[in-house]
Amino acid sequence: MNIPIDQITTFDRVRQASRPQVDALVASIREVGLLNPITVAPTDGGFALVAGMHRLEACRVLGMTAVPAITLDLDANQRIIAECDENLCAPTLTASERAEFTRRRKAAYEALHPETRADAPKGNQYASRQVGDKQPAPRFTADTAASTGQSERAVQRDAERGEKVSDDALGMIKGTRLDTGKYLDSIKNLAPEDQVAKVEADLAPSEPDEKRDTAPQAAVDPERRKLAKLTTDALIDEVLGLRADLADEKTKTLSLKNEREDLSARLAEATSGEQGKVIGNLQRQLHQLKGRIAEHQTAAKRWERKAVKAEARVKELENLPIDMGAL
Repeated sequence: MNIPIDQITTFDRVRQASRPQVDALVASIREVGLLNPITVAPTDGGFALVAGMHRLEACRVLGMTAVPAITLDLDANQRIIAECDENLCAPTLTASERAEFTRRRKAAYEALHPETRADAPKGNQYASRQVGDKQPAPRFTADTAASTGQSERAVQRDAERGEKVSDDALGMIKGTRLDTGKYLDSIKNLAPEDQVAKVEADLAPSEPDEKRDTAPQAAVDPERRKLAKLTTDALIDEVLGLRADLADEKTKTLSLKNEREDLSARLAEATSGEQGKVIGNLQRQLHQLKGRIAEHQTAAKRWERKAVKAEARVKELENLPIDMGAL
């Protein structure tokens, strides 16, 4: 069905539309139309957008007054979960965005299924709020992993970052050079005001070279220094985390490769003269995908090197002689 665009609300969404993505869709929709309808949920007097922000914005840019849409009967928490799942499946999220989406999904999921909360009493004191549930709801990490294709470890890590890093700090970090999982982990245990102060300091311009201490320093691998301070249990957890990061990067790379193959196939089919503009658009998208694939392959290699170092440190600690007299 077609729904008037002016009846669709998009407020209270975690992520707003990206202009480059909207521009790319404008060219495609102008040539071949909107191939995939957006998804909305009825509200009082209109509809709330569930999925398809970039498609909706592209239709607005083209001056369309109505847009093809699929209507689902969802409450507010279900809409949040659907929005978060759509974005968490995308390979282009930054660490801060993943943290924010995962935190919001967890809050909505536990509102629907309070029995899954970590602090929920054991037994049947809490019944799921999801109408028609007959089986106990799976834990949040398992449900999110199944819905988004991530590992439970990755979901747990993103949720912790989203819950412990303040909204103010996340807003300052988003889209900057500090927007990495490693940086979020480095500040998550600080008080909210200390998080903001550290982010401000780390984003401030660095001192001129002439004011820095230029005394020669012995080269020390920062990853080696970090690993040397960890206990064996902490190292094992670090290895598991690094392996999860590596698996995520490989999954993203595979997804991008599949998308590239799809674009290549579509490009090969577009041979008629009337589709010249479509071919040009597909070629641009293919070029962008190649760049993103290269970035994720580089990231995967980096995570693999870190994991190898951490595993070597675990073996090193396991082989240390134990002084029985000191026990």
